[in-house]
Amino acid sequence: MNKFLFLLLLAAAGCSSSPRLAPVADINFQAPNQELIVDPKIQMMGRNEVIDAVRQCETSGLRAIPIYAKRKVSGYSVETIVEVTCGPKYPY
Repeated sequence: MNKFLFLLLLAAAGCSSSPRLAPVADINFQAPNQELIVDPKIQMMGRNEVIDAVRQCETSGLRAIPIYAKRKVSGYSVETIVEVTCGPKYPY
């Protein structure tokens, strides 16, 4: 009986010490200060460079992770690969 009473008091104390959540209307959501930085010196990788980078990752037993950048080409936004890095393979 003492163990049950102790656990009950411990649970009550734990619940009472949690901070009270503010109502949703009081929360002020603000986006963090972010700025888009465009580096005109970054060149897109060619097809053969991407293939070679992926093969190097795979022969090392790793997986290829392409990093994309968006460029404006003829007024349209196009995703291009600017870097390929190697990361660990998942166990499955």
